[in-house]
Amino acid sequence: MRTEKGHSTLSDAKLAVAEAVGGFTESAEIIFTFASTAQDPDAVFQELEKRFPGVPIVGCTTAGEQLDGHHSNGGLVVLAASDTGITWAVETLEGLAELSADDVNHSVDGLFEAAGIDRDEIEPERSVCLLFIDGLRGAEERISALLADALEGVPLAGGSAGDDLKFAETRVFSPKGALTDAAVLVVAKSTNGSPIRILKHQHYKSTPKSVVVTSAEGRTVHEFDGYPALEGYARALGLAPEEVTGDVTFMNPVTFACNGELYVRSIHSIDESGSMNFYCAVEEGMVLDIGGHNDMGSSLRADLEAGLANTPELVVSFNCILRALEATGKELHDELGGILTDATESLVGFDTYGEQLNGLHINQTLVAACFGESN
Repeated sequence: MRTEKGHSTLSDAKLAVAEAVGGFTESAEIIFTFASTAQDPDAVFQELEKRFPGVPIVGCTTAGEQLDGHHSNGGLVVLAASDTGITWAVETLEGLAELSADDVNHSVDGLFEAAGIDRDEIEPERSVCLLFIDGLRGAEERISALLADALEGVPLAGGSAGDDLKFAETRVFSPKGALTDAAVLVVAKSTNGSPIRILKHQHYKSTPKSVVVTSAEGRTVHEFDGYPALEGYARALGLAPEEVTGDVTFMNPVTFACNGELYVRSIHSIDESGSMNFYCAVEEGMVLDIGGHNDMGSSLRADLEAGLANTPELVVSFNCILRALEATGKELHDELGGILTDATESLVGFDTYGEQLNGLHINQTLVAACFGESN
């Protein structure tokens, strides 16, 4: 596999694309691009389309960009992959609120046909579906669940597009352009026998402190343990409600277990009524543990060693913006970047407004699709 990579922090999209891809020499099979809102997304797409006519361009706007071990804000990153030993198929979903199960099934049928995947002979270890989705429509839970059903065992890994914490408009890049209220699906099938692995990493663990969701609607919890959500959460932490600050909720998300795996639900904000808003849907009856905190660097290194038998040739990563903010506050980006550089040949990705893993929408997690193995 060959990859060519470039980065620019120029705000003019034409100049940024020219700088990022100026040294590229290979004809690409697929282009991954992640751009801040400092660059105009329509212009970014148009410039890339001129440079790579007929090549699928996929990605989205971000809350931060990743290229190998380097993390940036306000930049543009581009990776071109060729000679991959992978068949790539791309589909765009538009009008997320109106999409039905039939719509999603039809799109996946087309992707499987284009990628040469037989539903009767699915190889989960040699295929994946990547999802880039508008991060401000609140559609991730429903779309992820519909996709997981339609994919019938093909792993799903994805992320919600960002807009540099403006929470105004996010875009996804697809062969149709830079779109809002849309999602882009990329199905990849290995044709040379090399594996495609999914990595899930978070540096939180469960603790003995727990709460039960006794009243909730969508992404808002009204009650924990029969108390107003803020009071119930504070009681679990041994705090008074007025002591629950943004720093407290940031460092103490809730976690739940599913099929032996731990997943994080992060707290977005607290209403004056005491209800708590989350970045993901929370259902009544769920028993949630208060999350405990591990060291970011050592936890990442351990999960990479456990999850990757060999060094992947290409990693596409979806890193929660809350992880990025913590790394910024603790000045850990260089350390984390070094760990990723040691474990991968090429990595491109972005800071998300949420991650998708199979049928779940989650937070404060790094999800990555790892392609191939270097010799």
